[in-house]
Amino acid sequence: MKKTLLIALVLLLTSGMAIAQQNGGQGPGQGGKDNPGNQQSRNSVSQVERLTERLGLDEVQAAEIAAILEDADLVRNEERERSRAIALENREITHAQIMATLSPEQQALMEEQIQQRAELRQTLEEMGGERGFGRGHGKGNCDG
Repeated sequence: MKKTLLIALVLLLTSGMAIAQQNGGQGPGQGGKDNPGNQQSRNSVSQVERLTERLGLDEVQAAEIAAILEDADLVRNEERERSRAIALENREITHAQIMATLSPEQQALMEEQIQQRAELRQTLEEMGGERGFGRGHGKGNCDG
């Protein structure tokens, strides 16, 4: 019984990570799937503006620094995508190993629980979207 509960817990946690992976791992203010890198781009621009103001950069220096920051953002995004791919592969392997350990009845129960969790998450996202929670956090109507 304890082993079954532990396996169920592990699978639920990995399924939650898989769902987060499907959502791009994006939290509030991180651009989201439809606008990749936009937050970093805005941060780079504001960083160049701050450096220009504080250090008295000329236009050539500001342009060079902007290019450096843009390249760094690209490298960071590539690394993030590689990490996501590795994590997704690991979750799929883990899930397959766990499912191979379970009886057919337990497998069916596990799949049912995963589906229920996905439906609950979808419902919560739909409710949260109307109230200013989740993606775009802080953009909801706070006036009531």
